[in-house]
Amino acid sequence: MCGICGLVGARRDEHVDPDAVARMNEAMRHRGPDDAGVWHSGHISLAMRRLSILDVPGGHQPMTNEDGSVVVVFNGEIYNFEELRNDLIEHGHVFRTQGDTEVIVHAYEQYGDAALERFNGMFAFALYDLTRNRLLVARDRLGIKPLFYGMRGDTLAFASELDALMQSRLFSCEMNAGALDAYFTFLYIPAPDTIYSDVHKLRPGEKLVFEKGRMSLEQYWRPTFAPDPKWTLDSAAEAYRALLQDAVRLQRISDVPLGAFLSGGIDSSSVVAMLAGMSTQPIKTFTVAFDDQTANEAPYARLAAKHFGTDHTEEILRPNMLEIAPQLIAHFGEPFADSSAVPTWLVSRLARQQVTVALSGDGGDELFAGYTWAHNTRRVQAYRRVPRPLRAIVDTALRFAPESPFMGKLRRFSQDARLEGRAAFRRRETCLDADARATLYRTSLAYAVENAAVDRFAEHADAGPSNLDEWMLYQDTVMYLPDDILVKVDRMSMAHSLEARVPLLDHRIVEFAGTLPFHLKYGNGISKRVVKHAFRNILPPELLRQRKQGFAIPIQRWFREDLRNVFIELVLGDDARCKSYLDHDAIRALFKTHTMDLENHGHALWAILMFEHWLRR
Repeated sequence: MCGICGLVGARRDEHVDPDAVARMNEAMRHRGPDDAGVWHSGHISLAMRRLSILDVPGGHQPMTNEDGSVVVVFNGEIYNFEELRNDLIEHGHVFRTQGDTEVIVHAYEQYGDAALERFNGMFAFALYDLTRNRLLVARDRLGIKPLFYGMRGDTLAFASELDALMQSRLFSCEMNAGALDAYFTFLYIPAPDTIYSDVHKLRPGEKLVFEKGRMSLEQYWRPTFAPDPKWTLDSAAEAYRALLQDAVRLQRISDVPLGAFLSGGIDSSSVVAMLAGMSTQPIKTFTVAFDDQTANEAPYARLAAKHFGTDHTEEILRPNMLEIAPQLIAHFGEPFADSSAVPTWLVSRLARQQVTVALSGDGGDELFAGYTWAHNTRRVQAYRRVPRPLRAIVDTALRFAPESPFMGKLRRFSQDARLEGRAAFRRRETCLDADARATLYRTSLAYAVENAAVDRFAEHADAGPSNLDEWMLYQDTVMYLPDDILVKVDRMSMAHSLEARVPLLDHRIVEFAGTLPFHLKYGNGISKRVVKHAFRNILPPELLRQRKQGFAIPIQRWFREDLRNVFIELVLGDDARCKSYLDHDAIRALFKTHTMDLENHGHALWAILMFEHWLRR
């Protein structure tokens, strides 16, 4: 695990600036505090920061093959490296190390770019072929590990983090208005966009080739949804349990201390169950919770920890958000407003005190229909079958009902019934709709958005399955998962030099989930049916019966209490930076209706606050 970066010129007679690469690498020290390395050859310079996980003494990077004609810098893990290593030795390759990095070098020599299809792991790497003057940059199938890039003239720059890339000083700081609009829509910026106009994210399952001065992009993998009616609940549960067991077996390999995040939900508890069954010593588990019963899963985590005999560490917190919020945005490099980054930051900090690697349960909701927005979209479609005159009566009654957050939810549900399924689902994944954003933006920003916005949601939608149920899961898998959830997990764990692994996103599990009929994922009002069935005799029944809470913070209450004065000072103050982009009267209106408990605008207010913090940086 580490951070990687580099500069590559188109021609061998060019010279890139090694000082720029040194700045880029230093900006990622937190990703790899154990070691650093640079490989420089005139028109190309590759660098890395290393968090030593496997082959601690022998895994120094950049790493080359025997004759030095292939060199690689690598961030992540190749979990099936031992199997690949044995295969490559049979083909005559000679290994000098015991880790996974050298496997990438020899696999490329043996299979070329097709080696990507053989890797089971989370990774972003850059491999330079000196003989062909060719750079291959690739990102893992699900986008667990990040990679940013940009072209300036005939020079390509790349890095694991956005701030590191900007240390190259090759790119302008011109804001991407379309990306900012996406941020206020979804609370994150979907790939390939970034907040800067001339810098991009490599997409999940995508490779970049830079050869003879020309850059090309190609998708080498994408999730597929082809439900097979032959699956039964029993057979699917048995297959899932076996796949997860093997994923955990591979991902528990480490030469440094390893533990697990334990939220008390079914996914993290399932991972802990598998780990516990493979360990002779109690595994270390970690939970954070807030002193707010509406956002506290700690009792369920305690139950799971006791059931599996883990060495459990728990903290109940009331964090100082004045200190934490600016630190969060520093690691994202661009506006990012998923408030669950706060507990992810805190649990990563807690875990790093005892371990260097932690397994998490992320990915299960996207794969097995765990999110309430998908369930509610189906309920809306059922409600649409109620005759329109009856729905009109309900709409009229709701219009005259008193203002409250609960009534606001009912009104939005009723309004969603006017939309077809895909539009209703999109509305539920939207924080601020088009009308709200139009009110929020100053005229200059609104004009820039109108001329620059690209609808990344629609791009994914057009490529997804035709069936609404499968389409919703596809949309979450290709956009929300890599651009929100996995961004949060990577940046918040690496901020504390902790490697977070996600066994549920072993690509074999993802491909298996795509073959399951939807009713095995959600049916009879039960979400994640196949997962619960697979662990019905393994997990405590209380965990299987609980309602999903999510890894969240009490954001609604905090803006009425803890964050109230912070927001007033930073966002509504005279020196607020966001005034150049956002209408202050619109912000005050949102803040007022929220603090008066007339509506819940906590997520929108958090997005505005994080944007302000980013601007101040």
